[in-house]
Amino acid sequence: MSACPVPVYVDTRKVFTQRGKVAGFVSLERLGRFRECLASETGTVQVELQFDTSDTGLRIIWGHLQAQVTVLCQRCLEPLVIALQDDIKLALLKDEAEVASLDEAYDPWICADTKLLLADLIEEQLMLCLPIVSVHEPAECSRQSGYVAGAGTGAESPAKNGTVNPFAVLKSLKESD
Repeated sequence: MSACPVPVYVDTRKVFTQRGKVAGFVSLERLGRFRECLASETGTVQVELQFDTSDTGLRIIWGHLQAQVTVLCQRCLEPLVIALQDDIKLALLKDEAEVASLDEAYDPWICADTKLLLADLIEEQLMLCLPIVSVHEPAECSRQSGYVAGAGTGAESPAKNGTVNPFAVLKSLKESD
């Protein structure tokens, strides 16, 4: 992938007829919504996009993106570095009415303007490829949070089957009245 920044936008009137290519990196500063999902604003996003027109006149954007970013582990709430990868296969449409006739092989991208903002497109693709739940490996989370399975405070009294009754405190309050 290229070491130059991706342009802010491409002109849709030219880029598809010229079969344009865009390759480079996008700084996280340009990806505000995506940045809100991260634990750290350090990371890299590399992108390769190609613009083409199909035989039927459909304007197609295809390519690949990869990123390495830091999110919070949902188990231990510590930083977790994850690698994201996504293959992009979009059809550029002028309005939502065209979505119904779109081939299933393509995802729609609505852009009525002649300026296609690349950061918006890349940000949306990154948001879609984020895992639903990001977690460390179980052993790594246990070590980071200091949690040891089976270690309790001793304040809980196990029930007859060995489990802690969550209502034991309520029972003791009721009996003290």
